[in-house]
Amino acid sequence: MGCGAGAAGESPAPSATNGSGGEPAAGTKLAPGLYDLDDGTARAIGAVEYRDLEGGFWAVIGGTKAEDDVGTVVAVIANGDDFAQQFAELDGLSVIVTGTRLEGASTRMAGPEIQASRVEAASTAGPAE
Repeated sequence: MGCGAGAAGESPAPSATNGSGGEPAAGTKLAPGLYDLDDGTARAIGAVEYRDLEGGFWAVIGGTKAEDDVGTVVAVIANGDDFAQQFAELDGLSVIVTGTRLEGASTRMAGPEIQASRVEAASTAGPAE
């Protein structure tokens, strides 16, 4: 499944950065997904949800009804326990999680993993709500 433009009637995917330090362009609303930023960090955007699989973990969930992929894991939060209270308060709501993308094998084979350094509700995150 491709993510780029090209099919008739499809809009190009939104740009994750404005070319100046990896921050979203002013006024830009990013779609759920995992974005690699210019500064080497990654940003996961979607709804936070606890998944009771493989020992349990917090994940950012995305997808759209139009693409029939609602509930797709955008990113598993490797250090979700560090943010468990905040995630519990935001459960089911849109969030922006910034951190470092982890490479290599994982016991949670649910999706790409990031080590979170910052979590914020999308509604309080400024232009990327």
